[in-house]
Amino acid sequence: MEKDSQKHIDQSHLLKKIIQSKYGNHNLILYSDITTLAYIYSNYSKSSLESLNEIILILPYYHSIADVLNNLKNNGVDIDKHKKEGSIVIVESKKAYYSLTDEFVGLMIMTKMLLRRANKIGKAGVTIFSDMGVFFDLNRVHDLIKYETELLSSICDMKVKVLCGYTKTDFERFIEYQRQHLLNLHNNKIILT
Repeated sequence: MEKDSQKHIDQSHLLKKIIQSKYGNHNLILYSDITTLAYIYSNYSKSSLESLNEIILILPYYHSIADVLNNLKNNGVDIDKHKKEGSIVIVESKKAYYSLTDEFVGLMIMTKMLLRRANKIGKAGVTIFSDMGVFFDLNRVHDLIKYETELLSSICDMKVKVLCGYTKTDFERFIEYQRQHLLNLHNNKIILT
């Protein structure tokens, strides 16, 4: 019981660090289990939608869209209201990153569309929460490295925060120099245990 309480305190502290992230930041979130991931994206989304006045784009891989919606609802997020106003968007990560012919397309087109929507409806900016597991399961790590490399310079002057979620298992699949390179491509590194 005490261990669970300490884990919640640690997660809460790290969640505050994520919430304080600035626009233009590219954040790496390393997590150990999908329960932790669900805690982070559902609590961040609630804060993003209510306090930070943002649009949030969630790109799940290890959770289904139905699971994400249930986790958000269970955390008190009014899904219907936010979907109707266009401030919450949930897309399977494979559909977001790849075309129907399995060509890598990245997220910049979708990001720019969401920024225009944010401006139109009076939102402060956009946060993208992406589970990066799709690249590992499709064995497309070269696409992942390309995406992560281009992203930092692409968003630095935009009202966008990007939160890239990696399982520890996936992250350890990189060879050492790739891990170091990936860490260097992110403004913030947040390790969840």
